[in-house]
Amino acid sequence: MKEIIQEEAEKFIENYCRRNGISNIWQTPMIRYADAFHPEIRNLKTIVMENHYMPEDFLEKPTVILTYYLPFIPEVAASNLGDGFASECWAKAYQETYKLSNELNDHLVRIISDTGYRAAVPANASSFSDDVLKSRWSHRHIAKAAGHGTFGINQMLITENGCCGRYYSIITDLPIEADSQPEEEYCLYKRKGSCGICVKHCFSGALTAEKFDRYKCHETTLKNAAIYNGSTICGKYVVGLPCSFKKP
Repeated sequence: MKEIIQEEAEKFIENYCRRNGISNIWQTPMIRYADAFHPEIRNLKTIVMENHYMPEDFLEKPTVILTYYLPFIPEVAASNLGDGFASECWAKAYQETYKLSNELNDHLVRIISDTGYRAAVPANASSFSDDVLKSRWSHRHIAKAAGHGTFGINQMLITENGCCGRYYSIITDLPIEADSQPEEEYCLYKRKGSCGICVKHCFSGALTAEKFDRYKCHETTLKNAAIYNGSTICGKYVVGLPCSFKKP
């Protein structure tokens, strides 16, 4: 079933681009599965926020959470190098990925349903809480539980294909085995105190090696939102890094 879902996701993205007359701005999607009762999933109310949703809030008796990572192509990242506003290319990639994910989610839910099992997308659950600027459904933390990678000091999840992309998730009761987590640390700074380039790229000063000021970061994303149709983006500290497109 894992192979079928991977093939369906790849074919869907190809057809989506053809149908909409756009260039494919994504590399091959990476799909992994987290045990719905993995300790890290159970601890998200402590790790992220106390009212973080649980899988069973959206689907009764879930087994696994399908998580997928859509890495951008290098050209998208290259367009966003440098201080100041996010690039128009980066903004369009963000917006197009959001549109694609909605349709891809629906497609994968249908694929799973056709096999006689159930699946649910945590609709509206990943929107930010305005007071704490955190999500009640953290795709990145769930992707970590699925073994996609480890968190860098830039707060992004570094996968074997880097951290320059977007994460999404679907809850299901498919009887398949969850994936294991990597044993090694992927972030060079955390691993051996080197790199730290992401900190240098964060021109607002929201990111340091020791902490992340999400409120200062939000101020920057709102400036971008004002010129990019409400898209609260930046992306400066995921581009031009040793971990942008690979595990360093």
